[in-house]
Amino acid sequence: MNGNWLSRLFKLAGALTIKRTWRSDGQDVNRNRDEADTQKIDQALTKSWVITFPQGTTKPFAPGRKGTAHIIKNNQPIVVPVVINGFWRAFNKKGLSFKKKGSTLSIRFKEPMVIDYTQPVEVILNQVMDAIEQSKDYMMRGRHHLLTKLDK
Repeated sequence: MNGNWLSRLFKLAGALTIKRTWRSDGQDVNRNRDEADTQKIDQALTKSWVITFPQGTTKPFAPGRKGTAHIIKNNQPIVVPVVINGFWRAFNKKGLSFKKKGSTLSIRFKEPMVIDYTQPVEVILNQVMDAIEQSKDYMMRGRHHLLTKLDK
């Protein structure tokens, strides 16, 4: 969170800092999660709200991270899906400089999800990814719809 002025600003405003378990300094890594990070998130949810990006990247239809589902399963919060369209087209990977100026960006807040917290984390993660319109199932439904239109 000390990499640039924007992330430092977020940190000053109260952003939670956690360590990625799959990536560090531009390299793929494989490390265990830090229990202190989990405790920070759990504590924040008891006092306020938490925003998480379950994909951990700006790439469309990237797989979701199970950590998001673990947070949901363990804390049983109200989950409001947010769909952000056009981000990957407009911004670079770090999201701090423009890749393509004039791109259309939109954000849509959906109704809170109805979640069965007894389900396995994989099921919860699939529901979340579908709700933010980033699951493989969602992508295939969109392609099926497109192919149906092209067939007519």
